Amino acid sequence: MTIDAPWVKAPATWPAVSTVVIGHARRQALIALSDDGPIPVGERLAAYYDVDGDHVGATFATMPPNDWHDITGADVLSVILVHGAIGPRAARRLLSGPHRGWTLTAMRDLPGRELLTADPDTLVAMEDFHLAVESTLASPTDADPSRWGTANKLCARKRPDLFPASDRNICRYLGLRDVREEWQVFRALMQDDDVRQAIEALPAAARSVSGDRQLQLDDSDLRLLDAALWTYTVGARPRPSRTRRRALLAQPDLPMS
Repeated sequence: MTIDAPWVKAPATWPAVSTVVIGHARRQALIALSDDGPIPVGERLAAYYDVDGDHVGATFATMPPNDWHDITGADVLSVILVHGAIGPRAARRLLSGPHRGWTLTAMRDLPGRELLTADPDTLVAMEDFHLAVESTLASPTDADPSRWGTANKLCARKRPDLFPASDRNICRYLGLRDVREEWQVFRALMQDDDVRQAIEALPAAARSVSGDRQLQLDDSDLRLLDAALWTYTVGARPRPSRTRRRALLAQPDLPMS
């Protein structure tokens, strides 16, 4: 990939991201994508995407409807389930009124691209949509009215191949400070051959240890990277298989002490 390609450039007004920052994030991402260690990535993702489990992996991207041109109650619920902070006021603003109009216009103006090939114009459109969402979610009664993490999740729900669903834990782990830096670094990760090879191996790694669990994996490589990072930084502990859980649930109640 040449340095003159538009999908390695940033908008002229954005601060440049150093190769040191990108290199650190790459090393950290490869650790989280590894099937080595105490809890290999395959085991973490098998737990995360288990349709009979209580993690959100099998729900966030697939809960219907997910209309490319609209924001619905299903989107609000999906973001809440992934620990997004959407209160009653913010939900009303997303679903009706002038803030909704601003947000929908910005979303519909997004180019039909993946983050892998996001050029400067795409990054600017991403910022416009993210700003609209974050402003709609913001609460003036909070000491910190920012809702950038929740905005990340809603943007990722609506454009799963374009927006990372990063939270503070992931950004801290990768050494990232704001969304402009975050998107450029994630773009570089998606363009890295070693990272992409590791992502491509994730579905097989998860299914190889799934046992009797039914998995519903994301189709998006970017979502799989998010899942590997989230389960590494926050944790999605493997749960007992269905057979083991049925046996546990069938046990008689223990006497009250």
